[in-house]
Amino acid sequence: MADFARCLHFAKMKMGIFYALKPEQVQTLQELWNGIDTVAILPTGFGKSIIYQLLPYLIQKKTGAAEPMIAIVVAPLNSIMEDQIQSLRSKNLKGCYLSYDAKEIVTFGDNEDDIEEHSSDKETEESPTTSVLGKMFDLTELKSGRYNIIYSHPEALHTKKIQKIFHSPVYQQRVCAVAIDEVHMISEWGSEFRPAFRKLGELTVIFPNACHLALTATCTEQRKNELTDTLQYRKYTCVSINPDRPNIYLSKRSRLPNIKKIDKLDSLIEPVAVELTDKLSDFPVTIMYVENLEALGYFYQYLNSYLGKRQYTGEEIPENRIFAQYHKDYTKAMKSFIVSDLCKKKPTIRLVLATVALGMGLDAPSISRVIHCRPPTSLEAYMQEIGRAGRRGQSSEAILYYNNNDISKARKGISDSIIQYCQDDVNCLRLLLVKHFGFSETQYSGNPNGCCSNCKNAHLNK
Repeated sequence: MADFARCLHFAKMKMGIFYALKPEQVQTLQELWNGIDTVAILPTGFGKSIIYQLLPYLIQKKTGAAEPMIAIVVAPLNSIMEDQIQSLRSKNLKGCYLSYDAKEIVTFGDNEDDIEEHSSDKETEESPTTSVLGKMFDLTELKSGRYNIIYSHPEALHTKKIQKIFHSPVYQQRVCAVAIDEVHMISEWGSEFRPAFRKLGELTVIFPNACHLALTATCTEQRKNELTDTLQYRKYTCVSINPDRPNIYLSKRSRLPNIKKIDKLDSLIEPVAVELTDKLSDFPVTIMYVENLEALGYFYQYLNSYLGKRQYTGEEIPENRIFAQYHKDYTKAMKSFIVSDLCKKKPTIRLVLATVALGMGLDAPSISRVIHCRPPTSLEAYMQEIGRAGRRGQSSEAILYYNNNDISKARKGISDSIIQYCQDDVNCLRLLLVKHFGFSETQYSGNPNGCCSNCKNAHLNK
């Protein structure tokens, strides 16, 4: 059996990776190579996906198998899976994902000519959006073990047809790893919205000889224990780093009470409209999380009226507009266009008014500001969402608006941690965040004015 370093070099060369991996990526891979189930708590944009993508080649070299092994990756959204599968095309790995109902697979690339196409344009109301980018085929090629990375919704994994495939000799012999991406969804969605997340521990039982990996950007000690119990990890290790993002300035601001509905909305969107009009294409790329569709529609019309023809970079067509809206009811084509544009080095779109439908799995390095018009219900969710800013290391900003209604204990699902965060006007916001996740120090070492609004106010009042 080859040693770990030789196996890792083999996997990297096979995938065309010629740069040095980060220490935490290597540590996670070595723990898995040693057969130890692992929880990896690594920041948004850190490069968590490369860990499980390397596993088919890593374990192939370890075992001396004639072909790369199979890794099963559980993810919550089609958009995440589509992005990942397309990225595999340049890494010598064949990837696909299971449809929500497990009736077909979706894949990309140039190797599908020999697969009999299975016509399917249907989409159920309760399922995540069907792909508009990939091609759909039946399960024949899945049964043969053709694909090295198989992405899936948890719902698909619990169907009888997929269970039968997973218990077949091909899968029992070749599945080397099961990875749960965005594992915090087990606790956030598993209770009511998508209970199939709560059953993912079954995969640990079906593949007892595979290595098991749980990935997330944020997790407290208590939550980690709950998740590993659900996943039935008997013996596991944890790889984590301080989640602080020193390039993101943290700002907290009060907003008008809900009773002053229109004034409240105007006070939130007006300064954004003024700055957008002034800077146009130089406006920092911003995601503005809006509390509901009614407010989002109001903001959109406000911007449309305020900017007029200045909202376009050329011909007056939607694709040239410098602001956009993103929510679950928006057309799939426009959602795909918005994500694609945001991922450019210099996006046309400078401001996206969004619900939480935009975010998870979004890799858009150009984003420099995240505005929350209302606090999320937990610091875990807040940390996930502000982590979408500053991925290139550029100076960025996270602005959080709140009023007393937003942090009332009567609000469904609200956690004490987000209430305390909003109410604290004295302590460093950055330190409050990292302490919540079990760290005692921040990574920021600059001027207090560039740390957070609490530190800035304290410095100015000296």
